[in-house]
Amino acid sequence: MVKKKTTKTPATKKPAKKRVTKEQVKKERSPAKVKKVIKQKGHPSGKLPKGKELHHVKPVSEGGKTTEKNTRVVTKKKHIQIHKNRRKKGKV
Repeated sequence: MVKKKTTKTPATKKPAKKRVTKEQVKKERSPAKVKKVIKQKGHPSGKLPKGKELHHVKPVSEGGKTTEKNTRVVTKKKHIQIHKNRRKKGKV
């Protein structure tokens, strides 16, 4: 019986970060889009309660969209903590 040589597959590289223009960021953060998503999140007035903020799971600066799926309603304190942790991990 002849043994087959096994070859290692090369390590996969992380995909390059998508460059986003200022116009794209501005469009994604438009008041109309934000209001629509806030309504979808269960706030019929289109405004968040006092002390709450809209957080993008995938940042707009990295190509994230302002959609119900990519956003979370969090407290201001939690929002600050999320971004502080992202900076520590080098994700922002």
